[in-house]
Formats: sequence, C-alpha cells, structure tokens
Amino acid sequence: MKKFLIIILILLAIPLSVSALVTYSGTQVSIDEPVNDDVFVTGNMIEVNAPVQSIVAAGGTITINAPVKGDVVAAGGTVTINDDIGGKLVAVGGSIDLAGNVSTNAVLQGGSVNIRKSAVIGKDATITAGSVHNAGTVNGKLSVQSRDVENTGTAGTYEVKVDRSPGRFLWLFSLIALLLTIGWYILGLLMIRFVPVRFLQVESEVRINTLVKCAVGFAAIIISVIAFVLLAITVILLPLAIILGVIVLISLVLANLFVASSLGRVIFGYMKWSGKEWQLYTVGFLVLCILSIIPVINILTFVIGLSLGFGAILYTIHNNREAISGSPPS
Repeated sequence: MKKFLIIILILLAIPLSVSALVTYSGTQVSIDEPVNDDVFVTGNMIEVNAPVQSIVAAGGTITINAPVKGDVVAAGGTVTINDDIGGKLVAVGGSIDLAGNVSTNAVLQGGSVNIRKSAVIGKDATITAGSVHNAGTVNGKLSVQSRDVENTGTAGTYEVKVDRSPGRFLWLFSLIALLLTIGWYILGLLMIRFVPVRFLQVESEVRINTLVKCAVGFAAIIISVIAFVLLAITVILLPLAIILGVIVLISLVLANLFVASSLGRVIFGYMKWSGKEWQLYTVGFLVLCILSIIPVINILTFVIGLSLGFGAILYTIHNNREAISGSPPS
C-alpha cells in the first residue's frame, strides 16, 4: 500500500522523464539561462526567465515568464504563470494568476485564482479558492469550488460548487494556517541543521517495517489519549497528565517532519536523483502539503503520517534507551 501511494505521488507531482535535477535556493532566485534538466527551487522571490525542462518551486513570490517543457508544481504566496506549460500544473498559493497555456491538467488552490483570456488548458481544471475568475478556455471539465465565481471563458463541461461557509474570518484562518505551515517547515530545517544525527535516526526508522510502526504509532496515540484522560480526572496525577500531554503533543508535531524527509528520500531514490538532506526534506514536505488539500486523501495522509512518525519516534527511543537513561549497555 505504501509503495502504491508513493508511486501515485510521483505521478501527480513529478515528471516521469526525469534524468537529473538542478537545484537553486536563496532569497532572490532568477533563472536567466535555459536549463535542459528538471529544476527544484526555493526562495523568497523566484523568477524563471528562460526555458526549463520541468520545475518544482516553493517560495513567497513565484513568476514563470518562460516556457516549461514538462510539469510545474508551485507553492507560494503569489504564483504567476505567464508562459506555456507542456505538462500539468499543480499550484497552491494565496494568489494564482494563469496567462499561459497548460497542455494537460491543472489543479489550483488558493485565496484567489485568475485564468486570463490568453490561457488554454488542454484537459481538465480543478480549482478551489475563495474567488475564481475564468476568462480562458478549458478543453475538458472545469470543476470549481468557491464562494465567488465569475466564468466568462469556455469549457467542455462546467461544474461549480458554491462554498456557503462563513467567510468573515476565512482570510485570518488561512493566514494563520500558512504561517503555521511555514513555521513547521522551518522547524524541520533547523533540526536537520542543528541535530542531524538524531533527526536521521528517527527518519531511518520510518523506512524500516513501515506498516508495523504505523500500527504501533496509531495504537500508541490512542493509548496516550486514554492515559491522559484517566490521569487528568485525578487531582493528584494532574501534573503527570500535563507532562504526558506535552510530550505526546511535541512528538505529534514532529512526526510528519520525519515522514516528509523519508518520503523525499524515497522519491529521490525512485527517480535516481541525488541531493542534500534539506532538499529531500523539502520535496517530501511539499508533497505532503499537496496531499493535504485533496479530499479523502488528506485524512488518510494525516492519520498515516502521524501514526508512522509517532511510531518511528517510539522505536528510536526504545533502541537508544541505554544512552537516554545513562545506563551502560547490557
């Protein structure tokens, strides 16, 4: 099951024709020379001004001003596509603006999505956003879920679901969620930078007996919740309940970070890429973020990620119990 899910993720997010990987990172990244390879880039401001094979980008502002031969996967505050994409487009952002053509499918989620008149999507488009404006052409099915929809373009078939949920605090909640996600991502980078050995110990456990650790982690989470409730109802043991709750909460916060790094390592190995630890972690984290916006799959990803990560933490503690307690090995 795990291998099947990983293959699905790769098919969704990464082109199958990958033979190499070129990476960029920095506060401001500008790609001004053609790159005949697949590109992975992170930065506050990202501009692509020359043709590339395919691109995975994560940053504050992402602007693509040159043709991309393959797929584009982008996550940022603002995502702007001004040129043509030869494959599919997967974009998540506060604001998404599409002016170029997309040869196959487009999956877009953001605060606002604008498809300009010049844009042609070769197959289907699935859009979830607070506001959506489509003036372009979708040759296949256009599926929209939004509170505010304006469709002046054309589509083979058109389906709209009006989101009637209260929107007064939607932007506040979205901002908080974005900040928490960024902070969560940075926490993983800090762990890789300052405690790499401990981080990799837990991350390696994720890939060993995965199903067993997932089951153990799931059972341990349930047992921890029951133990917390039983301890909390007694005044004397309430401090112990608080300590237990804090430890479990911290472990659950960290759990998906180890899973993200392990997932990135599996993807890099499957695609025969080479990269640094933070690059593996970033790719895995980005894939988990994309999965978190897909209905049904997001629930499975959440449960499996927490269970697997928590189980890996427990196994790491068990395997290093002598070092933790200070007792000599038997």
